[in-house]
Amino acid sequence: MLEARELTAAYSGLVALADVSITVAAGEIVCVAGANGAGKSTLLKTIAGLERPRSGAILFEGERIDHLAAHRITARGIAFVPENRRLFPRLSVRDNLRLGSYLFRGRADRDAPMAQVVALFPRLAERLDQRAETLSGGEQQMLAIGRALMTRPRLLMLDEPSQGIMPKLVDEIFAAAVKIRGAGTTVLIVEQRVTECLEIADRAYVLRTGKVIMRGTAAEIRDDPEIRKAYLGL
Repeated sequence: MLEARELTAAYSGLVALADVSITVAAGEIVCVAGANGAGKSTLLKTIAGLERPRSGAILFEGERIDHLAAHRITARGIAFVPENRRLFPRLSVRDNLRLGSYLFRGRADRDAPMAQVVALFPRLAERLDQRAETLSGGEQQMLAIGRALMTRPRLLMLDEPSQGIMPKLVDEIFAAAVKIRGAGTTVLIVEQRVTECLEIADRAYVLRTGKVIMRGTAAEIRDDPEIRKAYLGL
């Protein structure tokens, strides 16, 4: 479904990605792990069209997308949930969700995905008329994911979905990712919480200083001695 080939990207002259290549097959959950500054977020932003690669190519369902604007990439079927969520704090939960379906504003079934969202996150169903700024951190993350699902994506990309969330809600977020995959949407997750991510992933990549240092099945990555020592504390 997705193929990134030898991506190189930089901020202010500093290389953030160096010849990074990853693939994501339809129906998978793929985890990209690594410490802060490894280039994980830059990878997702580059795929989403928010950053331009210096070199390399990005293909989605066989077609290059690295030349497209971010909104056109969303229209192709890739939804990106950024690390900082980027909600509209003074708008209601309902209105934040409806903004996610803006691409379908002329269609009678524009709000159809909302039923899936509130079934996935019952907390949001209870808070549809509340302003987004009144939600807890975990509930705001649920709303950000829900808004992304309103775009009807075939690929959902999550950037650090567990950041700033109490442990109980972290479990709910990861369980939701599994349900989203079960409903037919492929999932690519960037995450520092390697243990939890590997528990739900099919495959994983590990980045360090902008380079892929390891790739394999989730079990292979989890059982690697270097990963167990550096990331799992074992």
